[in-house]
Amino acid sequence: MRTTRLVVTLGLIVGVSFGSAQTGFSDFPPNELLQRITAEGLRAHMAFLADDLLEGRATGTRGYQLAANYVRAQFEEMGLKPAGVGGSYFQNVRFRKIELLRDKSSFVVKPRNGSARTLTIEKDYVMGGNPLSADSTAEGQVVFVGYGVSAPEFKYDDYAGVDVRGKIVAALYGAPPKMPSAPGAHFSSSEQKLRMAAEHGAIGYVSIWAGKTEQRTPFSEYVRFTRGPALRWLDEKGVPYGAEPSMRGAARISSSTAALLFEGAPKSWKDALQAAENSQPQAFPLAASVTMHIVSRYSEAESPNVAAIQPGSDPQLSNEYVSFTAHLDHLGIGDPVKGDNIYNGAADNASGTSALIEMARAFSELHPAPRRSLLFIAVTGEEEGLLGSDYYAQNPTVPIKQIVANINMDEVSFLYDFKDIVPLGGEHSSLGAVADDVARRMGLTVSPDPLPEEVYFVRSDQYSFILQGVPSLYVEEGLQTVNPNLDGKKMQFDWEVQRYHQPSDDMSQAFDFNATVKCTRVDLAVGYEVAQQTERPHWNPGDFFNKFAKK
Repeated sequence: MRTTRLVVTLGLIVGVSFGSAQTGFSDFPPNELLQRITAEGLRAHMAFLADDLLEGRATGTRGYQLAANYVRAQFEEMGLKPAGVGGSYFQNVRFRKIELLRDKSSFVVKPRNGSARTLTIEKDYVMGGNPLSADSTAEGQVVFVGYGVSAPEFKYDDYAGVDVRGKIVAALYGAPPKMPSAPGAHFSSSEQKLRMAAEHGAIGYVSIWAGKTEQRTPFSEYVRFTRGPALRWLDEKGVPYGAEPSMRGAARISSSTAALLFEGAPKSWKDALQAAENSQPQAFPLAASVTMHIVSRYSEAESPNVAAIQPGSDPQLSNEYVSFTAHLDHLGIGDPVKGDNIYNGAADNASGTSALIEMARAFSELHPAPRRSLLFIAVTGEEEGLLGSDYYAQNPTVPIKQIVANINMDEVSFLYDFKDIVPLGGEHSSLGAVADDVARRMGLTVSPDPLPEEVYFVRSDQYSFILQGVPSLYVEEGLQTVNPNLDGKKMQFDWEVQRYHQPSDDMSQAFDFNATVKCTRVDLAVGYEVAQQTERPHWNPGDFFNKFAKK
């Protein structure tokens, strides 16, 4: 511990002296700014946000509103400028809540030469409500389309040579393994896959949970993440955003259900799965047809994003913003586990929200302020599909072209003190060089994503900003532990199995706040450097995500 602190302190001293010599101001934050991030401050916010009284902070609930009021009060006490709507700190988001009426809905498979079979929900398949129609039916022949990915820029197309108009497509969860990690994560997104299927004329979509995905998380375990109503944010006309009108039904099935669909197919289920794992595009009709009958019940809810601004000090750069985000919501009250039904979300994501608050406080006390303005946003609806950040990124309270970067914090490090960082998304923009510089000055190393198959790059709120062209970064701890007796990979795996999205993610678990402080300081330093540099961040020339940049 002392050795680590000495390395960090030396890095700070070197950083300040070099930065001052080269630019007249420091690109790296002064030591007193980083020292304002403390374990006591982070722990105090986490203890409040993860308390049972907030009932898990589910989007649209009283518990979430209490959390939002708490963050608003913190921002106001700091003297930050409101960045919500109408001079407030809140940007209210309207949602359609979509509840599947399970007793009235069904999923039926009919083999070409066999009897129809009605499947069992949560055993054979899971299904959500239809966001646009309270009673809808998707019926037709099933066409297998590999991963359901059409990506000409990577010379890969699962839809080549097949007609899926008026039919139901079945595709594996995930993306071709040969595809680069971050673009593969993008094409793994359910929204992208449904959009592709609809563009090709399909009327239904069946996602297959199989292969390495099923090995990591058995279908029987996955189903617990799918219970409860779904949410969609509503546009100004009251229409659920992103819903595909031509898509009448969608479901996700187990590997054993997929084998049933493949009976009599021109390629066996085993061979098709192997071809997919070898990144071979494929598409062919199956011998089965499917009928999905989906009956839904709708209601509405509101839930706010909470936003504030620390104005910049540079007359030319202060109209540009470095945004920091963390999701404030969690899962609320759910199925009891060992007698506990409150899903507190202490690590996920009271930790990130606490980091956001303490970073805002540290910056608010810095004089002069960084050159660019800083935008702090605690977003709602992340657990429902990145909804609050998506709404903000598409309805920003400052011009989106003036948001030069997004730094997102989700599950800020808490398991073990670490020696390396994983800056997800860094390889796609100039933010990667900033993260490299921060790591060097703080005595850390930079590692590649150790689990690209988990597609973390699209599973948190930075992705919403990326889709609007904003270079973004999500910094995680690596697997290298300061304590050589600890196994970082095993600790992460065990936590995912035992506590992720469970009531046991509460304040009773062991937290290493040295790690939380260190990771928060890394994020602060990255944001500070971006705010200080004259050149705004940019996507790397020719990078896949550059196509989303606003021209």
